[in-house]
Amino acid sequence: MSEHWDGDELLAMVRRDVAARIAAGRDGYSALLEQARGHLTEALPEHIDPDAPQVRALAATLPEYVDAALAEHVHRQRRRPSRTDSERLTRAFRALDESGILAREEFSCCNSCARVELDAAAGDTASRGYAYYHWQDTLLAADGASLMIGFESTHPVRHAAVGTEVTEALRTHGLTVHWDGDPARKIEVDMDWSRRRHDRLAAFPGPEAPGEPHVEVGFTKVHPHPLPTWITRHQGRVSVRELARLVLPWLPGGVRATVTGEGGRTAVLERDFDLLRVENGPALSRERVEETLARWAVGAGWPTEDARSTHLGLLDVTYADSTVGGLGFVDHPEPLSTAAARDLVYRLTPADGVFGVFACRSGDVVQMMWQTGPRLWLESPSPGERLARGRHVTLPEAEEMVRVLADEGRIALDDLGALQVSHW
Repeated sequence: MSEHWDGDELLAMVRRDVAARIAAGRDGYSALLEQARGHLTEALPEHIDPDAPQVRALAATLPEYVDAALAEHVHRQRRRPSRTDSERLTRAFRALDESGILAREEFSCCNSCARVELDAAAGDTASRGYAYYHWQDTLLAADGASLMIGFESTHPVRHAAVGTEVTEALRTHGLTVHWDGDPARKIEVDMDWSRRRHDRLAAFPGPEAPGEPHVEVGFTKVHPHPLPTWITRHQGRVSVRELARLVLPWLPGGVRATVTGEGGRTAVLERDFDLLRVENGPALSRERVEETLARWAVGAGWPTEDARSTHLGLLDVTYADSTVGGLGFVDHPEPLSTAAARDLVYRLTPADGVFGVFACRSGDVVQMMWQTGPRLWLESPSPGERLARGRHVTLPEAEEMVRVLADEGRIALDDLGALQVSHW
Protein backbone atom coordinates (compact mmCIF):
# COMPACT_ATOMS: atom_id res chain seq x y z
CA MET A 1 0.00 0.00 0.00
CA SER A 2 1.05 3.58 -0.57
CA GLU A 3 2.62 5.24 2.41
CA HIS A 4 0.49 8.28 1.65
CA TRP A 5 -2.75 6.44 2.33
CA ASP A 6 -4.23 7.47 5.70
CA GLY A 7 -6.55 4.76 6.98
CA ASP A 8 -7.38 6.66 10.17
CA GLU A 9 -8.50 9.69 8.20
CA LEU A 10 -10.66 7.55 5.93
CA LEU A 11 -12.22 5.76 8.88
CA ALA A 12 -12.95 9.09 10.59
CA MET A 13 -14.76 10.29 7.46
CA VAL A 14 -16.88 7.11 7.33
CA ARG A 15 -17.72 7.41 11.02
CA ARG A 16 -18.74 11.04 10.52
CA ASP A 17 -21.17 9.95 7.82
CA VAL A 18 -22.56 7.23 10.11
CA ALA A 19 -23.09 9.77 12.90
CA ALA A 20 -24.98 12.07 10.54
CA ARG A 21 -27.19 9.25 9.31
CA ILE A 22 -27.97 8.16 12.85
CA ALA A 23 -28.88 11.73 13.79
CA ALA A 24 -31.08 12.03 10.67
CA GLY A 25 -33.09 9.02 11.87
CA ARG A 26 -33.78 7.42 8.51
CA ASP A 27 -32.19 3.98 8.46
CA GLY A 28 -31.94 1.04 10.84
CA TYR A 29 -28.81 -0.73 12.03
CA SER A 30 -28.47 -3.08 9.05
CA ALA A 31 -28.77 -0.29 6.47
CA LEU A 32 -26.40 1.95 8.42
CA LEU A 33 -23.78 -0.79 8.48
CA GLU A 34 -24.12 -1.53 4.76
CA GLN A 35 -23.88 2.19 3.93
CA ALA A 36 -20.75 2.50 6.08
CA ARG A 37 -19.11 -0.43 4.32
CA GLY A 38 -20.04 0.97 0.92
CA HIS A 39 -18.77 4.42 1.85
CA LEU A 40 -15.46 2.95 2.98
CA THR A 41 -14.99 1.11 -0.32
CA GLU A 42 -16.02 4.07 -2.47
CA ALA A 43 -13.66 6.46 -0.64
CA LEU A 44 -10.57 4.29 -1.14
CA PRO A 45 -7.88 5.67 -3.47
CA GLU A 46 -7.95 3.96 -6.86
CA HIS A 47 -4.65 2.16 -6.28
CA ILE A 48 -5.85 0.56 -3.03
CA ASP A 49 -7.22 -2.99 -3.20
CA PRO A 50 -10.54 -3.21 -1.26
CA ASP A 51 -9.53 -6.74 -0.18
CA ALA A 52 -6.17 -5.65 1.24
CA PRO A 53 -5.64 -6.65 4.89
CA GLN A 54 -5.53 -3.05 6.13
CA VAL A 55 -8.87 -2.28 4.46
CA ARG A 56 -10.45 -5.44 5.84
CA ALA A 57 -9.19 -4.48 9.29
CA LEU A 58 -10.90 -1.09 9.01
CA ALA A 59 -14.12 -2.67 7.78
CA ALA A 60 -14.07 -5.12 10.68
CA THR A 61 -14.36 -2.22 13.13
CA LEU A 62 -17.57 -0.88 11.58
CA PRO A 63 -20.18 -3.24 13.15
CA GLU A 64 -19.01 -2.41 16.67
CA TYR A 65 -18.86 1.32 15.89
CA VAL A 66 -22.34 1.49 14.33
CA ASP A 67 -23.76 -0.51 17.22
CA ALA A 68 -22.16 1.72 19.85
CA ALA A 69 -23.08 4.96 18.08
CA LEU A 70 -26.69 3.89 17.66
CA ALA A 71 -26.89 2.74 21.29
CA GLU A 72 -25.52 6.10 22.46
CA HIS A 73 -28.07 7.97 20.34
CA VAL A 74 -30.97 5.95 21.75
CA HIS A 75 -29.67 6.46 25.29
CA ARG A 76 -29.33 10.24 24.81
CA GLN A 77 -32.77 10.66 23.27
CA ARG A 78 -34.40 9.58 26.52
CA ARG A 79 -33.24 12.88 27.98
CA ARG A 80 -34.36 15.02 25.06
CA PRO A 81 -37.44 17.26 25.17
CA SER A 82 -40.78 15.98 23.92
CA ARG A 83 -40.09 17.58 20.53
CA THR A 84 -36.55 17.88 19.21
CA ASP A 85 -35.20 20.62 16.94
CA SER A 86 -35.23 18.20 14.01
CA GLU A 87 -38.89 17.44 14.61
CA ARG A 88 -39.67 21.15 14.88
CA LEU A 89 -37.89 21.65 11.58
CA THR A 90 -39.97 18.98 9.85
CA ARG A 91 -43.19 20.56 11.10
CA ALA A 92 -42.04 23.98 9.95
CA PHE A 93 -41.30 22.57 6.51
CA ARG A 94 -44.73 20.94 6.31
CA ALA A 95 -46.33 24.27 7.25
CA LEU A 96 -44.40 25.90 4.40
CA ASP A 97 -45.60 23.21 2.00
CA GLU A 98 -49.21 23.83 2.94
CA SER A 99 -48.73 27.59 2.55
CA GLY A 100 -47.47 27.26 -1.03
CA ILE A 101 -43.69 27.07 -0.56
CA LEU A 102 -42.13 23.74 -1.53
CA ALA A 103 -40.00 22.59 1.41
CA ARG A 104 -37.64 19.61 1.26
CA GLU A 105 -35.29 18.10 3.84
CA GLU A 106 -31.99 16.36 3.08
CA PHE A 107 -32.75 17.00 -0.56
CA SER A 108 -30.09 15.74 -2.99
CA CYS A 109 -26.34 15.61 -2.42
CA CYS A 110 -25.28 19.23 -2.81
CA ASN A 111 -26.49 22.75 -3.42
CA SER A 112 -26.22 22.68 -7.22
CA CYS A 113 -28.13 19.41 -7.65
CA ALA A 114 -30.78 20.45 -5.14
CA ARG A 115 -31.48 23.75 -6.90
CA VAL A 116 -31.69 22.18 -10.36
CA GLU A 117 -34.26 19.64 -9.19
CA LEU A 118 -36.25 22.11 -7.10
CA ASP A 119 -36.35 24.70 -9.87
CA ALA A 120 -38.02 22.05 -12.04
CA ALA A 121 -40.35 20.85 -9.27
CA ALA A 122 -41.48 24.36 -8.34
CA GLY A 123 -42.14 25.15 -11.99
CA ASP A 124 -44.51 22.18 -12.22
CA THR A 125 -46.61 23.36 -9.27
CA ALA A 126 -48.32 26.51 -8.11
CA SER A 127 -45.60 27.08 -5.50
CA ARG A 128 -44.43 30.62 -4.79
CA GLY A 129 -40.94 29.22 -4.24
CA TYR A 130 -39.02 26.61 -2.32
CA ALA A 131 -36.82 26.03 0.74
CA TYR A 132 -34.36 23.19 1.25
CA TYR A 133 -31.23 21.80 2.79
CA HIS A 134 -29.11 19.02 1.29
CA TRP A 135 -27.05 16.11 2.59
CA GLN A 136 -23.83 18.08 2.98
CA ASP A 137 -25.79 20.56 5.13
CA THR A 138 -26.93 17.59 7.23
CA LEU A 139 -23.34 16.42 7.71
CA LEU A 140 -22.27 19.86 8.94
CA ALA A 141 -25.27 20.21 11.25
CA ALA A 142 -24.65 16.77 12.73
CA ASP A 143 -21.08 17.95 13.47
CA GLY A 144 -22.47 20.85 15.50
CA ALA A 145 -22.64 23.63 12.90
CA SER A 146 -25.76 25.67 12.22
CA LEU A 147 -28.08 24.34 9.53
CA MET A 148 -28.05 26.44 6.36
CA ILE A 149 -31.40 26.59 4.57
CA GLY A 150 -31.50 27.75 0.98
CA PHE A 151 -34.55 29.27 -0.66
CA GLU A 152 -35.74 30.62 -3.99
CA SER A 153 -38.90 32.14 -5.45
CA THR A 154 -40.65 31.40 -8.71
CA HIS A 155 -40.53 35.14 -9.47
CA PRO A 156 -37.47 37.32 -8.74
CA VAL A 157 -39.57 40.04 -7.13
CA ARG A 158 -40.71 37.60 -4.43
CA HIS A 159 -37.25 36.30 -3.52
CA ALA A 160 -36.82 38.24 -0.27
CA ALA A 161 -40.49 37.68 0.63
CA VAL A 162 -40.02 33.91 0.40
CA GLY A 163 -36.99 34.18 2.68
CA THR A 164 -39.09 36.14 5.18
CA GLU A 165 -41.86 33.51 5.09
CA VAL A 166 -39.39 30.69 5.62
CA THR A 167 -37.76 32.53 8.54
CA GLU A 168 -41.11 33.24 10.19
CA ALA A 169 -42.24 29.63 9.83
CA LEU A 170 -39.05 28.37 11.46
CA ARG A 171 -39.37 30.82 14.34
CA THR A 172 -43.05 30.00 14.81
CA HIS A 173 -42.05 26.39 15.39
CA GLY A 174 -39.59 27.32 18.12
CA LEU A 175 -36.29 27.40 16.23
CA THR A 176 -33.60 30.07 16.60
CA VAL A 177 -33.00 31.70 13.21
CA HIS A 178 -30.40 34.16 11.90
CA TRP A 179 -31.01 36.00 8.62
CA ASP A 180 -30.34 39.61 7.72
CA GLY A 181 -32.97 39.87 4.99
CA ASP A 182 -30.48 39.54 2.13
CA PRO A 183 -32.03 37.16 -0.45
CA ALA A 184 -28.54 36.20 -1.63
CA ARG A 185 -27.72 34.70 1.78
CA LYS A 186 -28.98 31.41 3.20
CA ILE A 187 -30.97 31.24 6.42
CA GLU A 188 -28.97 30.01 9.40
CA VAL A 189 -30.71 27.87 12.04
CA ASP A 190 -29.21 26.90 15.40
CA MET A 191 -29.85 23.18 15.75
CA ASP A 192 -29.41 20.51 18.36
CA TRP A 193 -29.28 18.03 15.51
CA SER A 194 -30.84 14.77 16.53
CA ARG A 195 -34.07 13.16 15.38
CA ARG A 196 -35.75 10.80 17.81
CA ARG A 197 -35.66 7.17 16.69
CA HIS A 198 -38.51 4.75 17.25
CA ASP A 199 -39.07 0.99 17.09
CA ARG A 200 -36.91 -0.84 14.52
CA LEU A 201 -34.91 2.32 13.77
CA ALA A 202 -33.88 2.43 17.43
CA ALA A 203 -32.86 -1.25 17.59
CA PHE A 204 -29.20 -2.25 17.85
CA PRO A 205 -27.65 -5.71 18.38
CA GLY A 206 -25.39 -4.99 21.34
CA PRO A 207 -22.00 -6.64 21.91
CA GLU A 208 -21.42 -10.29 21.15
CA ALA A 209 -21.48 -12.59 24.18
CA PRO A 210 -19.10 -15.57 24.47
CA GLY A 211 -20.86 -18.83 23.68
CA GLU A 212 -24.17 -17.19 22.79
CA PRO A 213 -26.63 -19.47 20.95
CA HIS A 214 -27.05 -19.34 17.20
CA VAL A 215 -29.79 -20.60 14.91
CA GLU A 216 -30.28 -21.10 11.19
CA VAL A 217 -33.06 -18.89 9.88
CA GLY A 218 -34.94 -18.54 6.60
CA PHE A 219 -37.82 -16.29 5.65
CA THR A 220 -40.88 -16.88 3.48
CA LYS A 221 -43.57 -14.42 2.45
CA VAL A 222 -47.05 -14.29 0.98
CA HIS A 223 -46.63 -10.89 -0.72
CA PRO A 224 -45.14 -10.51 -4.23
CA HIS A 225 -42.85 -7.67 -3.09
CA PRO A 226 -39.20 -8.45 -2.31
CA LEU A 227 -38.23 -8.79 1.32
CA PRO A 228 -36.46 -5.70 2.71
CA THR A 229 -32.71 -5.98 3.12
CA TRP A 230 -32.90 -5.52 6.91
CA ILE A 231 -34.48 -8.99 6.90
CA THR A 232 -32.55 -10.76 4.15
CA ARG A 233 -29.12 -9.91 5.60
CA HIS A 234 -30.03 -12.12 8.59
CA GLN A 235 -30.80 -15.24 6.56
CA GLY A 236 -28.59 -18.23 7.32
CA ARG A 237 -26.70 -18.67 10.57
CA VAL A 238 -27.31 -15.80 12.97
CA SER A 239 -27.08 -15.24 16.71
CA VAL A 240 -30.30 -15.34 18.68
CA ARG A 241 -29.31 -11.93 20.02
CA GLU A 242 -29.31 -10.28 16.57
CA LEU A 243 -32.41 -12.10 15.36
CA ALA A 244 -34.41 -11.24 18.48
CA ARG A 245 -33.30 -7.61 18.66
CA LEU A 246 -33.19 -6.59 15.00
CA VAL A 247 -35.76 -8.69 13.16
CA LEU A 248 -38.41 -10.72 14.99
CA PRO A 249 -40.20 -7.89 16.85
CA TRP A 250 -40.80 -6.13 13.51
CA LEU A 251 -41.55 -9.05 11.22
CA PRO A 252 -43.78 -7.61 8.47
CA GLY A 253 -47.26 -9.01 8.08
CA GLY A 254 -47.25 -12.14 5.92
CA VAL A 255 -43.57 -12.92 6.56
CA ARG A 256 -42.66 -16.12 8.42
CA ALA A 257 -39.33 -16.97 10.02
CA THR A 258 -38.25 -20.61 10.12
CA VAL A 259 -35.57 -21.14 12.77
CA THR A 260 -33.52 -24.28 13.32
CA GLY A 261 -31.91 -24.84 16.69
CA GLU A 262 -29.81 -27.46 18.45
CA GLY A 263 -30.38 -31.02 17.26
CA GLY A 264 -32.14 -29.84 14.09
CA ARG A 265 -35.35 -28.81 15.84
CA THR A 266 -37.36 -26.37 13.72
CA ALA A 267 -39.97 -23.75 14.60
CA VAL A 268 -41.91 -21.27 12.49
CA LEU A 269 -42.58 -17.81 13.92
CA GLU A 270 -44.94 -15.17 12.58
CA ARG A 271 -45.96 -11.82 14.02
CA ASP A 272 -49.56 -11.72 15.20
CA PHE A 273 -49.94 -7.93 15.42
CA ASP A 274 -48.25 -7.09 18.75
CA LEU A 275 -47.27 -10.69 19.62
CA LEU A 276 -45.09 -13.37 18.03
CA ARG A 277 -46.81 -16.67 17.46
CA VAL A 278 -45.07 -20.02 17.18
CA GLU A 279 -46.78 -22.30 14.69
CA ASN A 280 -48.59 -24.99 16.74
CA GLY A 281 -47.20 -23.28 19.82
CA PRO A 282 -47.67 -20.33 22.14
CA ALA A 283 -47.86 -16.59 21.56
CA LEU A 284 -44.64 -14.88 22.67
CA SER A 285 -43.90 -11.33 23.77
CA ARG A 286 -42.19 -9.32 21.04
CA GLU A 287 -40.19 -7.39 23.64
CA ARG A 288 -38.94 -10.45 25.54
CA VAL A 289 -38.47 -13.00 22.78
CA GLU A 290 -34.67 -13.15 23.08
CA GLU A 291 -34.51 -15.09 26.33
CA THR A 292 -37.29 -17.47 25.29
CA LEU A 293 -35.74 -18.17 21.89
CA ALA A 294 -32.26 -18.62 23.38
CA ARG A 295 -33.52 -21.32 25.74
CA TRP A 296 -35.38 -23.07 22.93
CA ALA A 297 -32.30 -22.91 20.66
CA VAL A 298 -30.27 -25.02 23.11
CA GLY A 299 -32.97 -27.60 23.77
CA ALA A 300 -35.59 -26.17 26.15
CA GLY A 301 -39.30 -26.08 25.40
CA TRP A 302 -41.61 -23.18 24.69
CA PRO A 303 -43.60 -21.50 27.48
CA THR A 304 -46.84 -23.26 28.37
CA GLU A 305 -48.92 -20.07 28.46
CA ASP A 306 -49.57 -17.41 25.83
CA ALA A 307 -48.18 -13.91 26.29
CA ARG A 308 -50.92 -11.31 26.57
CA SER A 309 -51.36 -7.82 25.24
CA THR A 310 -53.91 -5.00 25.06
CA HIS A 311 -53.44 -4.73 21.27
CA LEU A 312 -53.21 -0.93 21.68
CA GLY A 313 -50.39 1.53 21.05
CA LEU A 314 -49.39 -0.13 17.77
CA LEU A 315 -50.37 -0.01 14.10
CA ASP A 316 -49.49 -2.03 11.02
CA VAL A 317 -48.24 0.47 8.43
CA THR A 318 -47.36 0.57 4.75
CA TYR A 319 -46.42 3.62 2.73
CA ALA A 320 -45.02 4.84 -0.58
CA ASP A 321 -42.89 7.96 -0.98
CA SER A 322 -40.89 7.85 -4.20
CA THR A 323 -39.92 11.53 -4.24
CA VAL A 324 -36.27 12.62 -4.30
CA GLY A 325 -35.07 12.38 -0.72
CA GLY A 326 -38.36 10.74 0.29
CA LEU A 327 -38.81 7.84 2.69
CA GLY A 328 -39.16 5.21 -0.05
CA PHE A 329 -41.49 2.23 0.22
CA VAL A 330 -42.72 -0.14 2.90
CA ASP A 331 -44.69 -2.76 0.99
CA HIS A 332 -45.08 -5.39 3.71
CA PRO A 333 -47.05 -4.13 6.75
CA GLU A 334 -44.60 -3.20 9.51
CA PRO A 335 -45.54 -2.48 13.14
CA LEU A 336 -45.15 1.11 14.31
CA SER A 337 -45.74 2.44 17.79
CA THR A 338 -48.07 5.41 18.24
CA ALA A 339 -45.14 7.83 18.39
CA ALA A 340 -43.54 6.43 15.23
CA ALA A 341 -46.84 6.48 13.33
CA ARG A 342 -47.50 10.09 14.31
CA ASP A 343 -44.00 11.05 13.22
CA LEU A 344 -44.51 9.32 9.87
CA VAL A 345 -47.56 11.49 9.14
CA TYR A 346 -45.25 14.51 9.03
CA ARG A 347 -42.26 12.90 7.37
CA LEU A 348 -44.04 11.63 4.26
CA THR A 349 -43.35 14.11 1.45
CA PRO A 350 -46.40 16.24 0.54
CA ALA A 351 -46.26 15.39 -3.16
CA ASP A 352 -49.07 14.08 -5.33
CA GLY A 353 -49.63 10.34 -4.84
CA VAL A 354 -47.53 9.86 -1.68
CA PHE A 355 -49.57 7.78 0.77
CA GLY A 356 -49.58 5.95 4.09
CA VAL A 357 -51.91 3.21 5.33
CA PHE A 358 -52.44 2.65 9.08
CA ALA A 359 -54.29 -0.43 10.41
CA CYS A 360 -55.14 -1.38 14.00
CA ARG A 361 -55.59 -4.87 15.48
CA SER A 362 -59.25 -5.13 14.43
CA GLY A 363 -58.36 -4.45 10.81
CA ASP A 364 -59.86 -0.95 10.80
CA VAL A 365 -57.84 1.35 8.55
CA VAL A 366 -57.11 5.03 8.21
CA GLN A 367 -55.19 5.98 5.09
CA MET A 368 -53.75 9.29 3.94
CA MET A 369 -52.74 10.51 0.50
CA TRP A 370 -51.21 13.77 -0.62
CA GLN A 371 -52.88 15.42 -3.60
CA THR A 372 -51.93 18.35 -5.79
CA GLY A 373 -52.09 21.59 -3.89
CA PRO A 374 -50.76 20.12 -1.69
CA ARG A 375 -53.93 18.89 0.00
CA LEU A 376 -54.07 15.93 2.37
CA TRP A 377 -56.89 13.44 1.89
CA LEU A 378 -57.71 11.11 4.80
CA GLU A 379 -60.21 8.25 4.56
CA SER A 380 -61.33 4.96 6.04
CA PRO A 381 -62.18 2.21 3.56
CA SER A 382 -65.07 -0.21 4.06
CA PRO A 383 -64.37 -3.19 1.77
CA GLY A 384 -67.67 -4.88 2.65
CA GLU A 385 -69.59 -1.87 1.41
CA ARG A 386 -67.14 -1.21 -1.43
CA LEU A 387 -66.71 2.40 -0.43
CA ALA A 388 -64.55 4.79 1.59
CA ARG A 389 -65.50 7.71 3.82
CA GLY A 390 -63.11 10.61 4.03
CA ARG A 391 -62.29 14.32 3.80
CA HIS A 392 -59.43 16.74 3.34
CA VAL A 393 -57.64 17.41 6.62
CA THR A 394 -54.78 19.34 8.13
CA LEU A 395 -51.63 17.55 9.28
CA PRO A 396 -52.52 17.96 12.98
CA GLU A 397 -55.92 16.42 12.25
CA ALA A 398 -54.32 13.49 10.43
CA GLU A 399 -51.87 13.01 13.30
CA GLU A 400 -54.74 12.91 15.82
CA MET A 401 -56.73 10.41 13.75
CA VAL A 402 -53.70 8.11 13.62
CA ARG A 403 -53.18 8.48 17.37
CA VAL A 404 -56.80 7.59 18.15
CA LEU A 405 -56.61 4.54 15.89
CA ALA A 406 -53.44 3.35 17.64
CA ASP A 407 -54.27 4.17 21.25
CA GLU A 408 -58.04 3.62 21.27
CA GLY A 409 -58.51 1.17 18.40
CA ARG A 410 -61.24 3.18 16.74
CA ILE A 411 -61.78 5.32 13.64
CA ALA A 412 -62.56 8.91 14.64
CA LEU A 413 -63.01 10.60 11.27
CA ASP A 414 -66.62 11.48 12.14
CA ASP A 415 -65.24 13.74 14.87
CA LEU A 416 -63.91 16.07 12.17
CA GLY A 417 -67.31 16.73 10.59
CA ALA A 418 -69.14 15.65 7.47
CA LEU A 419 -67.43 13.01 5.34
CA GLN A 420 -67.52 12.38 1.61
CA VAL A 421 -68.39 8.89 0.40
CA SER A 422 -66.47 7.41 -2.51
CA HIS A 423 -67.90 4.22 -4.07
CA TRP A 424 -65.61 1.66 -5.70
